[in-house]
Amino acid sequence: MARLRHLLPDLDDVIYAFRLTCAEKEMERRIATRNTAQVDWELERFKELIRIQESNAARGDLGYAIDTTNLNIAQVADAIWKNIHEAVELAPYDPAWAAQYKAEADRLCAALGDWLVEIHHIGSTAVPGLAAKPVIDILVSVRRLEDALACVASLQSLGYTFIDYPQNTDRRFFRKGLPRTHHLHIVEQGSDTMIDHLAFCAALRTDADLRRQYAQLKADLAARHKSDRAAYSASKTTFVQKAIKSRIP
Repeated sequence: MARLRHLLPDLDDVIYAFRLTCAEKEMERRIATRNTAQVDWELERFKELIRIQESNAARGDLGYAIDTTNLNIAQVADAIWKNIHEAVELAPYDPAWAAQYKAEADRLCAALGDWLVEIHHIGSTAVPGLAAKPVIDILVSVRRLEDALACVASLQSLGYTFIDYPQNTDRRFFRKGLPRTHHLHIVEQGSDTMIDHLAFCAALRTDADLRRQYAQLKADLAARHKSDRAAYSASKTTFVQKAIKSRIP
């Protein structure tokens, strides 16, 4: 799946992958409706395939899992549609975001152990006074980017899903919750990506004028790309890169 997704950007800039799952009892019910004499065999085959998927998902991205239990075809399509078109909604700065980061950071440190080198609160929720999507962005550095795959199983136990966007050559991205509550970016220690994230966040905290400009841009983009998070994020890139370049020799 990961190899296929890295070939698909030639067709489109934004690629979404989904993996449909369901509870064992639901699959048993579905098999029973087929009037097949192989109910037991098909159910064991289902369990085997789920084990294979879960094992492979612990080593890389197999697509965002959609639980189809008790859903008809239209409802499954609606769940996928809502996932792709999750609304961009900004909220006023909330001091509780800092505490939410600290609580999650403690869980991540315990789960990742020696794989984790540094951990930081980044993004707009890390900047006092700045409106933001109420999603806690966290940056974790590892010694080598390849070490991120060794963290997948531990992160899954905390509710994170690995999203292997082909354009993320410098990081590994995970998300938690639906609607999402946390973003996790794993980067290589000392990499340009790590330096840039921390520099931009520091600039927003210390430069009131930059913070006002960014707040206005975010508000404008949120109104323009209400149901397109990918476009909302991409449209901020030029502003972020310009701000970083002006502050790093």
